[in-house]
Amino acid sequence: MYYIHPTECIECGMCESICPVDAIRYADEVNEDEEAFVALNAEVFRQADGSLAEPGGWKAGGPSLTDPPALSRLCGQKQSN
Repeated sequence: MYYIHPTECIECGMCESICPVDAIRYADEVNEDEEAFVALNAEVFRQADGSLAEPGGWKAGGPSLTDPPALSRLCGQKQSN
């Protein structure tokens, strides 16, 4: 899954226009059944103290983000052990 930093996004719409599965929405366009994914997206960037990490935008060759375990539950898939 790709993640968009909640405070670094400038809402230019570029990622929304190229998403192959039409999964990117502005916050005011999210359906009630998709709100859990908005929270999950922010959680990927959350630090131990509760604040959001500020990675400074995407960089080629930069570190990949790890999908949180809750993603599998939201998608209705079994987690592998």
